[in-house]
Amino acid sequence: MDGLIVEYAKDQLELLKRIVERSEGASLLIDGEDLSYQREISLALPEYVEKFPPKASDVLEIDPRGENIGIDDVRTIKDFLNYSPELYIRKYVIVHDCERMTQQAANAFLKTLEEPPEYAVIVLNTRHWHYLLPTIRSRVFRVSVRVPKRFWEAVEERIGNLWERLPLLRKDFSMALESYRIGQEKILSLLENMKSLGSDQLLKRVMSKGLEGYLACRELLERFSKAEPKEFFALFDRVVDTITGKDAFLLIQKLVRIVLHENVWEETGDQKSVSFLDSILRVRMANLNTKITLMNVLIVHRKRKRGVHAWS
Repeated sequence: MDGLIVEYAKDQLELLKRIVERSEGASLLIDGEDLSYQREISLALPEYVEKFPPKASDVLEIDPRGENIGIDDVRTIKDFLNYSPELYIRKYVIVHDCERMTQQAANAFLKTLEEPPEYAVIVLNTRHWHYLLPTIRSRVFRVSVRVPKRFWEAVEERIGNLWERLPLLRKDFSMALESYRIGQEKILSLLENMKSLGSDQLLKRVMSKGLEGYLACRELLERFSKAEPKEFFALFDRVVDTITGKDAFLLIQKLVRIVLHENVWEETGDQKSVSFLDSILRVRMANLNTKITLMNVLIVHRKRKRGVHAWS
């Protein structure tokens, strides 16, 4: 269990622990504004409650990673809960981004949520409480969490002026924690390394997890904003030829988060762009034309950077 996560999330983990220990079968939902804090708390909870690291047979993690949570995932959960725990007192099911559950899957999951086995702890997490079906919301104990201010202050002190240069860190606990661990000098080295990469090397990095992937995506957006039209479309073709399928969908969502959270949206006309970008974070992969969507995201970004002269 990560000591730093326990240090900064101790109050919320203690609350969840009390709920679990007082319940015979619990269905919890952890929500919050941060991109990753509730995910980290969900993953830390089993060991925090049970006092020793989990065995795979006692913890099941469902992580859609941008795709839907379907009926097969619900069957997996039900099969997992058919048997009592092996080492722990309880069995834990952790479902990330639960708003991605299809209606068919949600309907199949309702009875399990409402009447979990007495040894079961079902933990859903989301940033989008209001997108969940009312039937799901009515069957869970909701706990809203917020990253403590002292954590952000510790990160800012550790990385200095990079706190202002990398705004998405303030929205993503996991990346901020990574930044805190590696420090300012290492981050500066990563930033310089991204600038020196050729297009093919950069495209390999953009799908990396955590801070490295974030910095690579920022560099990719910077190149799209600075490129002249001919270079812009050549780079665009390179991206869509290299990164396809599920990876293309995940890349678009990573780029959208940067564009959405690293710009100031104050003018009346900005609302349309904000609504468009926000809708991409909620859309299901099957409903998305990735090539057209990527182009539209890049057009919004280029206009933010170059104004009315975006293509001249």
